[in-house]
Amino acid sequence: MTTWSSAHRPAPTAARGGRSRFLPAAAGLGRSEGSAPSPVLVGLLVVGLALLFAVPTAWRASGGRWAVVETGSMGTAVPVGSLILTSPRAVETLGVGDIVTYRPPGLRSMYTHRVVGVEPGGALRVQGDENGAVDPWPVTQELLVGKVVWHGQGLGWLARMLPMVLLGSVVLRLATGLWVPLRWRSSAMVIGTCLLFAAVTALLRPFVHPVLVAATTDTDGTTLRATISSAGMLPTRVHGAPGQHVDLLSGQVGSVVVAPPGPGHPLVVDGTVHLTGWWLVAVGAVCLLPMLWVLLVGLAESPPDDRS
Repeated sequence: MTTWSSAHRPAPTAARGGRSRFLPAAAGLGRSEGSAPSPVLVGLLVVGLALLFAVPTAWRASGGRWAVVETGSMGTAVPVGSLILTSPRAVETLGVGDIVTYRPPGLRSMYTHRVVGVEPGGALRVQGDENGAVDPWPVTQELLVGKVVWHGQGLGWLARMLPMVLLGSVVLRLATGLWVPLRWRSSAMVIGTCLLFAAVTALLRPFVHPVLVAATTDTDGTTLRATISSAGMLPTRVHGAPGQHVDLLSGQVGSVVVAPPGPGHPLVVDGTVHLTGWWLVAVGAVCLLPMLWVLLVGLAESPPDDRS
């Protein structure tokens, strides 16, 4: 027979099959049947949504712009996936070495490149750090969006992932509350959260993302060499022909000998994560977060049966 101290006896639920079930307070992610969602979870979602909309809105209200870098033209200076903040500037206040964002004439996309020269009339000549030529458009005041005053490496990926993760967390919470029995609810939340992050990272590919920049033939006329930019956040090993590879950090550009593709087939580069030293320790620690959560917070206790 299961006994409970009279001073701490929880209220029984409706009887099922002639027995009463008790719902002790959950130590983890689960919640009692019929109760409201966890205040902590609701608070985190509210704060996350508030920051998601309030910070960009406040920055734009002050005249600034924010964007996510999508190409590797700025190399390691502003890698792919960086979040950049631009502030309006007069063209005459900018000089060689400044990084600016501008909109080319007739195009909707924005470019973020470095000022490499100033024309006599005041227009700026700009070029990507990894590009082989100066941009064809002199940047005038009409084309200028602003000067890059701050950038955060990897935060652009986070800005893209956050809405998906928040929406997925809400759906996961509702689904587990409606269709998962209480005794399995916390485990389902932990597993579901891991699967949610895996799906988002598979869709956006923020960690390993090699981009083919160009394919050239060496002076011997037979060796095909691919130039690759690493657009992912983690150290990446790009594989070429058998026995050939190049290791790149985020934003770096390198080349590797590749096997010529067959007729009618495009040249494809393949990259895998390449972790050593502190990178291996850091990524291993992140992978252990679900286990750490269970150890520190715990899972909800299974409701015991009162058997006389």
